[in-house]
Amino acid sequence: MTAAPIYAWYWQVLNWGVISWTLCLVCFGGSWQDSGISLALGLMAGCLNLAAQKFSGYTNFFEVSVSILTGLFGAALSQWGCFGATSLSATVVLLPGLVMTTGVIELSSRHMIAGTVRVFYALLLAFIIAYGLLIGVEIYNQMAGHQVDTLLDLTQCKGLSKWTWFGSFPLGIISISVLVNIHWRHWFSVIMVAGVSYGVFWLFKFHLMLDDLAPVVASFVLGLVANIWSKFTGQTAYMILLPGEMFLVPGSVGVRGFSSLLSKNGAQGAQLAMQMITTCLSIMIGLFASTFLVYPRGKQHSAILTV
Repeated sequence: MTAAPIYAWYWQVLNWGVISWTLCLVCFGGSWQDSGISLALGLMAGCLNLAAQKFSGYTNFFEVSVSILTGLFGAALSQWGCFGATSLSATVVLLPGLVMTTGVIELSSRHMIAGTVRVFYALLLAFIIAYGLLIGVEIYNQMAGHQVDTLLDLTQCKGLSKWTWFGSFPLGIISISVLVNIHWRHWFSVIMVAGVSYGVFWLFKFHLMLDDLAPVVASFVLGLVANIWSKFTGQTAYMILLPGEMFLVPGSVGVRGFSSLLSKNGAQGAQLAMQMITTCLSIMIGLFASTFLVYPRGKQHSAILTV
């Protein structure tokens, strides 16, 4: 992820819009209209990310500015789309779910300093995004004289049939692969591994109605398939696992939790914060169990603690 970018800058900017579009449909229950708004807001965020790469002084203000502008324009377009879905999907690249999950995994592996830093950074980032969205909405409310609700409530969104998710899911995995600098030669492997994991998640969450067990089993299958694939193909397990894991991490839950707290809805905020922690723990358990099953004696070299 820290290597030189494989893809040109214009593909990276376009990719921010594609990620927002696909994840609006798959992860946030958005409609086609919501996804179109998310695409536009995602392209805006991609342009600001390009500016942050060019101007180092802007880097520290990047997350705040993206959140404020997303909240402002998302509120202005809220009469045509669901504000919760469009704002979260537009800032989805910034969401701290992966950082939070990695931090919890490191803490459980007794890497206390690195884990603590990651967990607190994830919480701070979730608060920054939620606060930025709140400021953007308040600016719009003062300018337009309207009262757009600052609560990121996804239950008000009119999503498409869940079967349509399988059409946009592969594109979402490809866009995440571009984001984390995975070469196009590995896209097929990444889609297959993530697809198996997401299919298991779909089965347990939407058919068996086992919400608490779904991330555990899905992450276990994800780690198991990724490690077995790596063992037989020689490809890095972390590279194959990462896009699928990013579909499971609970970054938006943390932002919604802080948004609820800022909107003085403490009970819902505490509930969402607890959901974020339990989801991280579920993913950790699944990944550790799958790695132990494939490598019971441990791995000599690993790109990440879980694989």
